[in-house]
Amino acid sequence: MNHVHEADLIEPAVERLHAATGLVAEILPLVEGAPGRPDGRIRVKHKGRWITFWVEVKARVDRVATLQQVQDRLKLLDGPGLLLAPYLTPEMTRRCQEMGLPFLDAAGNAFLVDEGLFVLVTGNKPGKTLTRPERPTRAFEKAGLRVVFVLLVEPRLLNAPYREIARAAGVALGTIGTILGDLKEHGFLVEDRQGARHWVDRERAVQAWTTNFPLRLRGTLQPRRFRPANEDWWKDTEPQVFGGFWGGEVAAAELTRELVPKTVTIYLKGDRNRFLTAHRMKADPRGLVEVLDAFWNLPEPRTDLPWLVPPLLVYADLEGIGDPRTLEQARLIHDQHLA
Repeated sequence: MNHVHEADLIEPAVERLHAATGLVAEILPLVEGAPGRPDGRIRVKHKGRWITFWVEVKARVDRVATLQQVQDRLKLLDGPGLLLAPYLTPEMTRRCQEMGLPFLDAAGNAFLVDEGLFVLVTGNKPGKTLTRPERPTRAFEKAGLRVVFVLLVEPRLLNAPYREIARAAGVALGTIGTILGDLKEHGFLVEDRQGARHWVDRERAVQAWTTNFPLRLRGTLQPRRFRPANEDWWKDTEPQVFGGFWGGEVAAAELTRELVPKTVTIYLKGDRNRFLTAHRMKADPRGLVEVLDAFWNLPEPRTDLPWLVPPLLVYADLEGIGDPRTLEQARLIHDQHLA
């Protein structure tokens, strides 16, 4: 429950649902010994009949993996269930819809699906009394994410000159001091008496980066989808020939040897035309090949797999896909390469 009292969220969420839709909803007492240990029950009246939902409460929802965990728990219950949170961002509400995961939040956003019932309310912002979000940090905005990425991937850079960090991250030199100061202010970094910088909680930085990458940086990397002439084209391709690196499922398959890729993600430096022409790629918004700009300027990685993006980015890609099989691989990659 993450130290949030169920009633503090369920009651305002039910009230906002009624205000937004006119639907009558009631909070029901929790059945003692209910399988799966749900956090609550509500029922919604629709066209003269009551529909009961089990409720799984989460105080913070900022990762696709959390949505998958909730969905897995709700499957253990007898009857429909929903996620309830203080606030779900537009990205999280979109993910819930894609997964078919009903939700309510205390800001008035809702997605309810049952036989004959379909409710979708999005775009409501959280009220000041409903959530206590962390103070925004520039370290996890667009430029900051580039900087934090190279600091996490290449530990040596944590104490490198600002100019070297800026070059590796591809950002303006004046950005570095601001980002490092922000990381210190928010408890990610400390400086010892000799002025050397150290991570206070590197895992928290990894998770903050993974959460914010798809929201604030990935969309700026010119992501485009394509359909190849040959579905197995990637098996005989060396991405480094085109200035590229495998990400996503292909990279995960090479790291864990447990995944059969269904999608292909490649990060390319510079002009894409040579790569696209060589593999006869056709633009297709539903294509299973995604091409993005490589956003870092690190030296050759100290690894025997230099044609892969760093594991941190593989982890973020898999979390973003949100498929149960990729989430399982994401956890494995985290434990083997990031923990």
